[in-house]
Amino acid sequence: MVPKTIHGMDAHTCISAMQKFIRRGMEREAMEVAVEMGHTSRGFGSWVANRLELIAHEDIGLAAPEVIMLVRTSCQQAREWYDAEKLAGWRMAIGTAIRAMCRAKKSREGDHFQAAIGLRSLLEGYVPEVPDWVFDGHTRKGKAKGRGVEYFRTVSTRLSPPAKKDAYEDEAYRLLELKAKGAPPAAEEEPPVKRRGQLF
Repeated sequence: MVPKTIHGMDAHTCISAMQKFIRRGMEREAMEVAVEMGHTSRGFGSWVANRLELIAHEDIGLAAPEVIMLVRTSCQQAREWYDAEKLAGWRMAIGTAIRAMCRAKKSREGDHFQAAIGLRSLLEGYVPEVPDWVFDGHTRKGKAKGRGVEYFRTVSTRLSPPAKKDAYEDEAYRLLELKAKGAPPAAEEEPPVKRRGQLF
């Protein structure tokens, strides 16, 4: 059974409330329930940090991806700095994470994405379909079809959205063609033998 918090609150309720407050940008309220947890025990303090890392993906994600790394760093520090006799460090790191998340642009797409794809696999037995163009020279099937460097360049490396041609593309594919034709590596010159007493 999960114990009550320092002031007799249900811990699951505190965690759930923290997430709901963050979703609505209510930073003070989110911090209040996080502190209730952290002031109870190190285990509850870690629970808060772990949940904040998850919330960063679930309710923010690509809407503000820089927040994910800030939350990760802050929560790692909170776990490292936890000291029941000196909780200011833990609160500081947790507070940074909570304020960043409350003020960030939000998106539920990350949670919807994982559920839509993951649950279709688990509940409906969906098996991914692989189109023919995937099979290039890096696969057995592609090798059997004779798909070489040109196929790789024109089909396998197609980007969406498209990117501008870079300064190294032509040189890279020229050398990949040489490699595909079995060109041996350039022979290395043997270093000259030094004589006794020779400096250079």
